[in-house]
Amino acid sequence: MPAYNQSLFNAQIFGPGSLVSMKCRDLLYIAFREARVLLRPQARNSDNELMDGLIFLNQQIDYWAARSCYAWTTNFTAYTLTPNHQPHLIGPGLLAPDFDAAMRPVRIESASVILPGAPSTIDLGINIRDKDWWARNNLKGNKSNIPTDLYYEPDVPNGQLWLAPIANAACGIRLEANVVLQRFSKLEDAFIAPQAYQAAVTLTLAEELSDVWGTTAPPNLARRALKARDALQSNNNLPPRIASADYGTFGSPSADFNYLTGTLPGRR
Repeated sequence: MPAYNQSLFNAQIFGPGSLVSMKCRDLLYIAFREARVLLRPQARNSDNELMDGLIFLNQQIDYWAARSCYAWTTNFTAYTLTPNHQPHLIGPGLLAPDFDAAMRPVRIESASVILPGAPSTIDLGINIRDKDWWARNNLKGNKSNIPTDLYYEPDVPNGQLWLAPIANAACGIRLEANVVLQRFSKLEDAFIAPQAYQAAVTLTLAEELSDVWGTTAPPNLARRALKARDALQSNNNLPPRIASADYGTFGSPSADFNYLTGTLPGRR
């Protein structure tokens, strides 16, 4: 990181309100300082040391990518189904007839067939099924122009999308998947994430670096890291929508158990 300069700070060249994106190098610097690997303000890591830190940073991001509480939103990506192609693969760098995605999804949250219509297209929901349903499906080779069910197999390196029935005509499909932090490939990669992620990433990484480098972590590091993770998880884990068949209905009032006398209504 550059040396502190009041005029640059006030001009928002770096620091709060910075117009320059934070980079992977900056995250690692903060984590090394928090872990007390760097003891002097504005001390510099060697690039070799930073590359070592990058290994553990990507390891942390990989772990977070597997858990939905670290996904700040979902995206709805439209693809085109290739007739009679089963399964459709999804993952990074794939070409048609399969689906290109920045990261192989851990799970598919929802799916729908995109039907042409006027004045706009229509999304027809697809049932998301599990492996037990797929195992019991006796008509795996059945075909139709509109798939109604989807079993997602999160294989590696690419996920597999098994449709039932198999689409025998080209049509659109919209898949909902979590948006998570992407791993860094180099120190100059930009870090772009919502509020609380910078603190959660750097403080959690500092805990790891303190163990690996054998330093004595600050006594409040674990508490601060937990607080930062709680901040982003509480934003990501919103309460689900609930419904009740009895909502809005009325019933006649009735007496209840009397805990003073130990009797039910109408009994002594």
